[in-house]
Amino acid sequence: MNILFLHGMAEGHLSHIAGYIQKHMPDDRVITPDLVINPDESFHIIDEILKDNKIDVVVGHSLGGFMAQKYRTMRKVLINPSLGMSYGYLCRFPLKYKYERYDGLTHFQFTTDDCRKYKSMEAVEFDNITEDERNHTIGLFGRCDILTRLSAHRFKKYYSQRTIIPGTHFPTEEVVKKFIVKAIRDIATK
Repeated sequence: MNILFLHGMAEGHLSHIAGYIQKHMPDDRVITPDLVINPDESFHIIDEILKDNKIDVVVGHSLGGFMAQKYRTMRKVLINPSLGMSYGYLCRFPLKYKYERYDGLTHFQFTTDDCRKYKSMEAVEFDNITEDERNHTIGLFGRCDILTRLSAHRFKKYYSQRTIIPGTHFPTEEVVKKFIVKAIRDIATK
């Protein structure tokens, strides 16, 4: 199976979550691109991967969950998705990426234009969700995640497959192994 993993805002291809998924699904391929804050650029990166690879499941964490949710026809597992990215209006200073990245970037910063783009995407975030998409999207939300607590409630309003999992915004290896890998396998066979 080919899995496209979309990382969170301050991460990159070395996201520990992607690494844990690959470790516990060694017979499968996990593709992990470096995404950027500008949504147009990130969607271009994702679209190129989808064009060049047969992807069975898209897995998105945090900002990556927000982006994965936009791919309506794909089977998806959203981990603590940040279904409200325009809070970036609050981030007007450079922030450091957690991991080394393919693109060599070390810092990122929201621009006013980025925030406007996220705000406009949020306005239509849940428009035209079909029954098929409801059946092919699983949301996993950390019980102690204070970053995306409101996202769990918004998700439940539009999707039926929401599970509260142990932990915070960043799942441990044990949580990935027990809940996330299971969700990926479950959604792949639906």
